[in-house]
Amino acid sequence: MPNDCWNHITITCENPSVPDELNSLVMNELQNKVNDEYIYNETVKMKKRGRRGIIFNIWSAWNPDFEWLESLILKYPNCWIKNEWSEEGGFAGVWIGRVDNNNNEALIDSLTWDDICIEGKHYLFMDETEEKEDEEARRKMCESPAVCDELDAKCPRKKIIRKQV
Repeated sequence: MPNDCWNHITITCENPSVPDELNSLVMNELQNKVNDEYIYNETVKMKKRGRRGIIFNIWSAWNPDFEWLESLILKYPNCWIKNEWSEEGGFAGVWIGRVDNNNNEALIDSLTWDDICIEGKHYLFMDETEEKEDEEARRKMCESPAVCDELDAKCPRKKIIRKQV
C-alpha cells in the first residue's frame, strides 16, 4: 500500500488575453462531465476558486505527480503552478512551474526536505491526556520481558519522529 502524499496546489492565470485558460484547465484536468454537469474528480478538494486563480488539495501515491504538473504548464502556458506537498513517511517539498514567455520552455523550481513523519506528528502534538494514555500503553508493553527489558531508549516502542536518511 503506498504512502499518502498530500498536495496543496495553487494555480494562477493572470493573462487577460486568455481569460478561459484557467477554466479550461479546471474542466479538462480536475473535473469530469456527468450527465450535463461537471463535477470534481474524487481526489480533488477545491478550497478556493476565483477568476484568475484556484487553490485545491489533491491526493497522490508516494509523491506528487510531477509529470502531470509539468504537462499542465505546457498545456496551459499562461498559468503559474505551485504545489506544496508532504508525504506520510516524512518527506515534503515545494514545486513551482511556469512557461518562459521568451522561449516557451518550462521553468521549474523544486525543493525537498526531510520533515516530520505521520507518527511523529501524532507524537509531537498530543495533548496531556493523550500523552498519559500513550505513556501507560508503552509502560504495559515494556513490562513484558518478551518485548524489552526496561522502559528506555532501546525499547522497540520508541517513537520515530524524523525520517532517517
